[in-house]
Amino acid sequence: MDEFNKKKVVVIGAGPAGLTAGAELTKTGRFNLNILEKDNQVGGLSKTITYNGCKFDIGPHHFLTHSKKVELWWKKVMEGESKENNFVQLKRFTRIYYKSHFFHYPLQALDAILGLGLIEGFLCVFSYVKIRFFPIKNVKSFQDWVTNKFGYRLFSIFFKTYSEKVWGIPCTEISSDWASERIKGFSLSKAIFYAFFGKFARKSAPRTLADIFYYPELGAGTLWQRVADNIIQDNKNSKICLNEKVIQIKHNKNSLKSILTYNLSPRVCPTKKLNEYNADFFFSTMPLRDLILSLDPLPEEFIINAAKKLSYRGLITVNFIVNKKNICPDHWLYIHEKTVRMGRVGNMNNFSLKMIDAKDHTSLSLEYFAFVDDDLWNKTDGQLLELGKVELEKIGLVEKDLILDGMILREREAYPVYDKNYKESLNIVKNYLSKFNNLYLMGRNGLHKYDGMDAVMISAFDRVETFLGNVDRENIFFAGHVKRERIKFIKLKG
Repeated sequence: MDEFNKKKVVVIGAGPAGLTAGAELTKTGRFNLNILEKDNQVGGLSKTITYNGCKFDIGPHHFLTHSKKVELWWKKVMEGESKENNFVQLKRFTRIYYKSHFFHYPLQALDAILGLGLIEGFLCVFSYVKIRFFPIKNVKSFQDWVTNKFGYRLFSIFFKTYSEKVWGIPCTEISSDWASERIKGFSLSKAIFYAFFGKFARKSAPRTLADIFYYPELGAGTLWQRVADNIIQDNKNSKICLNEKVIQIKHNKNSLKSILTYNLSPRVCPTKKLNEYNADFFFSTMPLRDLILSLDPLPEEFIINAAKKLSYRGLITVNFIVNKKNICPDHWLYIHEKTVRMGRVGNMNNFSLKMIDAKDHTSLSLEYFAFVDDDLWNKTDGQLLELGKVELEKIGLVEKDLILDGMILREREAYPVYDKNYKESLNIVKNYLSKFNNLYLMGRNGLHKYDGMDAVMISAFDRVETFLGNVDRENIFFAGHVKRERIKFIKLKG
């Protein structure tokens, strides 16, 4: 195909979904591609940050999937990496911290009974048996759904506190949709079964209980940086533009026309010149709320109001370099303790010893969840570092004096919130966007769906496949939700 006549494609976002779509489009050699990313590096929530010789993921992230296509895709990408950055297989070790006791996760029956005590253990079993005979019939909330699965007593111990830290709203106000997506196929009876017989039946275990995952030795973000490098190397007409914040999306009634961005790099001259990217087709992973509010002209007021009701939970990671090794054996440690605000601790050493600067040091990543107008979000970096030190010492994990250094990372829209009324607003927004015949939505925020890394990749695969089929038929339409002849396909693909 003549280079001049190639169709132009813009992808908004260089996280896992955006880069997956970019890589798949680049393979065809048929398009001039621009990937726009507001951050100063690729990877989205799966990037890896280097600080004073130590590496920190935002999370951290692991590579786990039931999709053979995704697994093979990851492995093929990592084949091009150096021998110092192998794609290694790890066995997960995760625990829950509750009332000064560490509980193995997935659940181990004897460990749980000893940790809770015989009386509490009996009450949990009684609560579970009770709910099996008298389940909540009109399930509306996260609390209803999990209580039906585990009983109220186990819900209150192992779900309530942590979930309310993550979402910032009571469990009675969180939609049951989130639980059914994230904990589907899992119950107390299954947890007990796999606790006793898991070694014989791991292949059939729910994803919640999966204990084997892959990880790049130099951090999760190195895989996505490799994907970005491949995109540029494989197609001279592909560009990844960093520090580009979308501020306006021009359209006529049925098609997007161009995107205006403002470059956030401090090295750009202070004239605040806007960059405009014209294209024939657009793939978006940006939050649906921001997408609607960026449109020019704006939609009707009721659509704007619906978009504004879609909310997002921000993530703050407090990252420490600690002058001690072997702090804990966990990959992740979930903090189900009301007396501290942290939600989870990631020990980067246990993912790879290549993440640290010295053999006697440990890289710890503490996760805090907040809305951007919360007092927690608006604390200074110094205040957050001090909070992290105090809370690590409070739960008995690390003494403050052992912490050598630290830094703060913030992600404004880490989790799309599933409040009880989100679905009504989401449907209004999706129905409006469906009129754009050259727009393809994908990814966690692009679909307002709290999916893992492999699932957002699958959403990108699906959108690209749909798009390519439409281009070949010269019948371009929205890949999201409403064209009558595509409804069955859309429901299957997400």
